[in-house]
Amino acid sequence: MMRSLYSAISGLKNHQVKMDVIGNNIANVNTAGFKRSRVSFATELSQTLKGASAPSPAQGGTNAMQVGLGMRIGSIDQIMTQGSSQSTGKATDMMLQGTGFFVLNNNGQQVYTRAGGFGQDSDGNLIDPATGAKVQGFSWGADDTTPVTWGAASDIRFKIGDVLATDGFYPIPEETTGTITGTGTALDPYKTTALNAENFTIDGMTRVSIGATPGSGQFSYNPGTGEITFASDFNSDLTTLDVHYVDYAGNNSNTTTVTPDSATQVTVDYPPLPGATVYIGNTPGAAYTLSTSDSPGNGEYTVEAVGGKYQITFAGLQADGTTATPDLSTTPPPISYDFTNKPHTLTDFSIDQSGVITGVYSNGEDAVTHKIAQIAVASFANDAGLQNVGGNFFTTTNNSGVATIGAAGEDGRASIVSNNIEMSNVDLSTEFTDMIVTQRGFQANSRVITVSDTLLEELINLKR
Repeated sequence: MMRSLYSAISGLKNHQVKMDVIGNNIANVNTAGFKRSRVSFATELSQTLKGASAPSPAQGGTNAMQVGLGMRIGSIDQIMTQGSSQSTGKATDMMLQGTGFFVLNNNGQQVYTRAGGFGQDSDGNLIDPATGAKVQGFSWGADDTTPVTWGAASDIRFKIGDVLATDGFYPIPEETTGTITGTGTALDPYKTTALNAENFTIDGMTRVSIGATPGSGQFSYNPGTGEITFASDFNSDLTTLDVHYVDYAGNNSNTTTVTPDSATQVTVDYPPLPGATVYIGNTPGAAYTLSTSDSPGNGEYTVEAVGGKYQITFAGLQADGTTATPDLSTTPPPISYDFTNKPHTLTDFSIDQSGVITGVYSNGEDAVTHKIAQIAVASFANDAGLQNVGGNFFTTTNNSGVATIGAAGEDGRASIVSNNIEMSNVDLSTEFTDMIVTQRGFQANSRVITVSDTLLEELINLKR
């Protein structure tokens, strides 16, 4: 039987495989993170009819005579080039710019993907919505000054409404002190025993700052003396007023006093209400207002988040140039101020190019940012050696090398572009051109079979 028949059959069969690969590439032209494949052909073993001879002094050498026996698939390579980006505007969508893969936990199996169209489940886990596989990363500590520990990656969980870790003690229970009643005359001022109380309120009335003249329905409260000043037309017989406040000793880990860090600094568990007056001791004059600059002037203070707490720095002098009595340089005095008695909760978040998820937490009065977690990115010595297991997932093989997992943008890993996803790297013009070449190759091999069959027919007809 003619060798050409079997050579042509190998050509038909392997061109069909190439067509299968091209068809898969085109089918995934719009699959996020898909990497196209390429078929390479190689020759089969050749039949040697005559070996090569060496030259001699009298005669030159001759080459071997060989007849090829067809072709085979040399390799099917994954082309891991960058795909184009598509903007989605969705905060949990991410694209890798460069070499690397997202790391996911798919029902206990660690898998890798370039498709970053992620979402969240009802528990707040960052997931692949098609499979439920959980995106892996590294969680940050309670405050942003704690560095990430690059240990084993774990699930990332956060959701809108989460309470800021350092605000876990909010809300602080308010203590009702009873009611204010009088004899029918204006109370100006009314003295309460609630010294250094915080968040002092009276139902149905508006509190104004000390020094301001209360109007109808208003009052002021001096925590240093416990005095409540009402408007001149206030008559306590007209109504019974409920008073609420937070006792100082109940909302700080210290007792009624705080130990100062220095003569002008003290660290507390919670920050003053934005713009609130801070009082030192039981003296009406020791009142400090928030500074508008980084350095407090006379009678001013600044607040800075430090190590999960808040450091208040006072000016050395009061607004009138005198030293507060008592001040922080003497016996530690009580310090009081109004604060927002509810926790900061997650209202928004963003993801930067290094994969750090930064949350915006608000309590209705002010907003703070906190680093929640960092997306893990894996790199491989030979990423083309990864095995495609479906679902846009890859797993390691003997030739891919082990995964090196860490932060995006470090050690050659890809950076992250949020609000985008990576599209397929399939180029239709290339695929259609390859399709034409494959079609002609298949057609030519089928013609070889046809011609070989004709030759065999002529041979058979010799018997006639």
